[in-house]
Amino acid sequence: MSGINLENIILVVVAIILLYIAVKFIKGIIKFIILVILILTLGVSAYNILITKKSISYEINRYKVDYGYFKNITSISKESINLVNDIKEGRNVKENTDRLVEIKSEVGKLEHSSEISLINDRYLNALDTAIIVGKGYETANNVKEQTKKLDEVTKSLDLSLKDILN
Repeated sequence: MSGINLENIILVVVAIILLYIAVKFIKGIIKFIILVILILTLGVSAYNILITKKSISYEINRYKVDYGYFKNITSISKESINLVNDIKEGRNVKENTDRLVEIKSEVGKLEHSSEISLINDRYLNALDTAIIVGKGYETANNVKEQTKKLDEVTKSLDLSLKDILN
């Protein structure tokens, strides 16, 4: 028997309270992550200015360059992910692998600061891996096609030998 009764009202209130607590928790985690990123960024800047004696103009230029790098990498990453997904599904494997090679070349030419060259190197390594896997997938598909052709040739040879013997 459903309807509005005290038990249903209590369940709805408890669900709303739990949802409110979950949202507050997630907001707190996001704020914490942003705070950690901000502290790390300011820490790197302080290290560069105070310890390595780099100028403030270097830091400002570094932020500009790195902002442009991450802006470009974001759009490139979306395209790369789509290409890799297409390769996984077996669509246009050769073309998609060739496009990944072009993207790797583009990423290698992107201007970035020395502070994020480790990130850039890891991204290039990930692209290398995706390219190798794409080429391997392409080779595997070619092997399948060649095996089918060999099976057809074997069948035609088998028929020819039977005809000769008869």
